Amino acid sequence: MASVLREVEARLGEGWRMQWGPPPGGVYLLKEVYMADPEEASAYCGEGDLVVVYIVAALEGGLNVVYGRVKPGLSKCPMATFMRRFAKSEARQAVKTLVDFATGVDKVPLFQINPELIRFAGLCDEYPVVCEDPVVVVSKLVAASARRQRQREAESPPRPQTWLLEELVKILREKIELDAGFVEIVKKIVEDPERLRGCYV
Repeated sequence: MASVLREVEARLGEGWRMQWGPPPGGVYLLKEVYMADPEEASAYCGEGDLVVVYIVAALEGGLNVVYGRVKPGLSKCPMATFMRRFAKSEARQAVKTLVDFATGVDKVPLFQINPELIRFAGLCDEYPVVCEDPVVVVSKLVAASARRQRQREAESPPRPQTWLLEELVKILREKIELDAGFVEIVKKIVEDPERLRGCYV
């Protein structure tokens, strides 16, 4: 347990203080559907040194942005909350710190992040996939691919009409390298494309 807490502390850097217990109320970084229920976590508490970790960016004015993989509630697991105060003007940095921790340390896929927090912090330029409708993202990718293709055609002899497919495969390959969980998402979209639209309603 101590090694996990030291690792979290080292990753967060200076200015964070740890306290035992659940986090204060606030807005959660993850969409609730992707957070484990406290009862689920409690089932694993007897096995080893499990500790439930929460990270709280406390913004001036009373808004707490909370990252944790387990929903708040009664749990048999020990809970550790890392907290740091940020000025209201540092909201972007505060939310980015939590996103970087979630995606870098816990390997949380971006689609699990609450888009409202990304918009609130002004981070849509860094995480457009989180903020925009997937149809818009795909349209932009297709438009960018078409621009590159026109550029290539102007510079070199024409190629077979497989360029769009090649570009999409290249983009998917890059996404899969960044997030292995993306493969399952692509499979589910191919099986039921309407399911994706349902996520954004």
